[in-house]
Amino acid sequence: MKRYLFIFVAAVSLSCARNTIDYSEVISEMHSCHDTLQWTAPDLFNALEGTYDWRYVQAWGWGGSYESESDYTGWTLILNPDSTYSVNGADTVWYEGNWSLENSWYSFSLNLDTSVSKLWGQIVYCPPYLMFYNSPVDGPDHLYEKR
Repeated sequence: MKRYLFIFVAAVSLSCARNTIDYSEVISEMHSCHDTLQWTAPDLFNALEGTYDWRYVQAWGWGGSYESESDYTGWTLILNPDSTYSVNGADTVWYEGNWSLENSWYSFSLNLDTSVSKLWGQIVYCPPYLMFYNSPVDGPDHLYEKR
């Protein structure tokens, strides 16, 4: 009996250690959350400050859909309150410069010194998740999670 209890506890522990978040579901709910929060530029700028870990990408195209939770594992986005940013991948700074918010057709987008494809698109922010919504122009939607 103790052996079966040990196996059960081990199985539960392993399943809890795995990622159980359905990021496609998170993305589908983000728009209504973002709209409900009714961000103004100053409020959103202040709320965005922090460090984010890349979590997920999804895209649709002529060839079907694509999604991944591993393409950019280890990438972080740091948005500083002094309007500087950096994007780090595998402990290497890939991009850095200045950031600001820019009005756009849906909400806001990031205005960056250097173009960063993982940060293209409309900002959809529903704490702790930040999405760069690029699918309306046939680009990928990248999801980050605030630490």
